[in-house]
Amino acid sequence: MSSKLTSASSTDAVWEGQPRHTVRENPERLAWTVLLGSFAIFVVLAIAAPLSARYVLEVATVKQTAVLNPTQGTVLLYTPGAVEPIAITDLRDEVTEGSIVEAGDGPTQATMRLIKESDGDESLGSVQIFSGTRLRIDRMRSPMFDLSRAPYQARLTLDQGQMRVFTNSGEQRPLSVRIVTPHGEIDLDAGSYQIAVGEAQTDITVSSGQATLHKGDQAHLVVSPGLRAWITADALAEQAVTASQNLLRNGNFTESMKDSWESYIIAQSVTPGKVSIMERDGRRVAYFVRQGEDNVPTEVGIRQHIGKDVNVYDKLMLQVDVKLLFQSLSGAGYLSSEYPLRLEVTYTDIYGKQLTWGHGFYYRDPDNENWKIVNGEKIPPFNWYTYRSPDLMELLKETRPARIDSVRIYASGWNYQSMISEVFLVAE
Repeated sequence: MSSKLTSASSTDAVWEGQPRHTVRENPERLAWTVLLGSFAIFVVLAIAAPLSARYVLEVATVKQTAVLNPTQGTVLLYTPGAVEPIAITDLRDEVTEGSIVEAGDGPTQATMRLIKESDGDESLGSVQIFSGTRLRIDRMRSPMFDLSRAPYQARLTLDQGQMRVFTNSGEQRPLSVRIVTPHGEIDLDAGSYQIAVGEAQTDITVSSGQATLHKGDQAHLVVSPGLRAWITADALAEQAVTASQNLLRNGNFTESMKDSWESYIIAQSVTPGKVSIMERDGRRVAYFVRQGEDNVPTEVGIRQHIGKDVNVYDKLMLQVDVKLLFQSLSGAGYLSSEYPLRLEVTYTDIYGKQLTWGHGFYYRDPDNENWKIVNGEKIPPFNWYTYRSPDLMELLKETRPARIDSVRIYASGWNYQSMISEVFLVAE
């Protein structure tokens, strides 16, 4: 019995189900795969490494600290994560990111210096805060590398109160400042700014430089020098307006007196004076009159509560139009206090003391040469006279106003008739 054995060639001797070794069969393919993969990795590294290095060069930052210097009263400092504040009465450096600075309701002022470009004492930016202010340092950085083109960065959150911000550009790079408030965000270029945050809105006035206001998805608003703008919880001002702000409401008497002025009368068992709103000479006026028995003192007036902090303003001026029609008591009486028309501004000064500044008008010279006129002036009768006060911030600089409490307009003496219109208390 014989048998025949047959065998296949080596190339065909593949067991059924056994994988074919294609790599071994095509070593050239493996070589090209390795070569192309290596080249791809090289290209990626060649591009990514410089870009990563450049990114780090541009973006890497170093934390900076602020210097807090109380100039009046006691300032409270909450260090990062602290529950209890530290009372600051002297200069304190090394104020870090995350710190909160609070100025109490009493007369308080403090200056915080932001970023120093060198080892000297000169800072590129500073913030002056006033009573009732709460400010948090969110971010304060300088680039890690001198070759970086990024600016110095300061990000501050003003929860409430008033502050003045002064920024400048350094020799190496500018300072970028962003202010965050409950109503929006404000970017500041190099310049001088006044910012006030109340419950209803944020107000900003630009003295120099340029501010950019942001509110959600709304188009941003650029505010130039000499202008002011506002942000509320729901809206951003459509455009900036002149920086001058009238602190008085309804100074032209065109609206109801109920929400702006309150009247009062002083007359003891005699015919009282009265005040009324009427139209004369094409304008709305407040008319003060008393016609009764002579040689008895009376007073009638209107008063408006203002309650406005004015620390951030540089100028404050009162302007009115006055018309005197009659006065039976000559001059301003022997105490220089009984004018046919007088204005008074009651304010709280920077030391927390309530004071009053006033100015009166008369047309009859004093009959008694010993009756001196103090804080008053003689004007012609029967004609409208426009009075513009000096800058009250400069005039009262020894007791500089920090808050305007109220404005009073009144007529006093024996018998009198006078008018007033277009009353403005302008802050700039």
